[in-house]
Amino acid sequence: MELKTHEVAKELGMAPRTIRKWVQKYKIPCSKNDYGHYVYDQKAISLLETLKANSEVAGTLDDYETPLQSTEPSTINPPFEPKEQKMDLLYDRINRVERLLDQKADEVVSYQLLQQRKEIEELTKRIGELEEYIHTLQTPNVKKYEPPLIFDQPIKNKRRGMFRSIFGL
Repeated sequence: MELKTHEVAKELGMAPRTIRKWVQKYKIPCSKNDYGHYVYDQKAISLLETLKANSEVAGTLDDYETPLQSTEPSTINPPFEPKEQKMDLLYDRINRVERLLDQKADEVVSYQLLQQRKEIEELTKRIGELEEYIHTLQTPNVKKYEPPLIFDQPIKNKRRGMFRSIFGL
């Protein structure tokens, strides 16, 4: 039974473009039909399934050595590896995930620091404004008095002065 690219992609739950890239990159043996489309037999499908199982996420195969990669373009390594190699691959993946987590944590901390710095600057500005307002409230409003005019003085009772002058008090 031979399947076309879109059928294999649907069966594996992947994008057809990824299937075509893997066929070219890892030299998976498959034939082409009269229209130039890839046609996959059971062996090619099983190799693609192995590739998918060995990759954490589509697109990460560049970072890791997979069992199907080989130094010679015409040969394909068997899909089985010794346990030590599998453990090394697993340790490499764990280390990569830890590095990514550390990087993400650093980015989050940097973002939080920037946000806190911005908040502190806003609070500092607001405190300065409040200090100025308090200062204006505490300083007394001093009115400058102009010299009194003659008309502003109270009128003295002239009779009283007259009685004093008469009686000599």
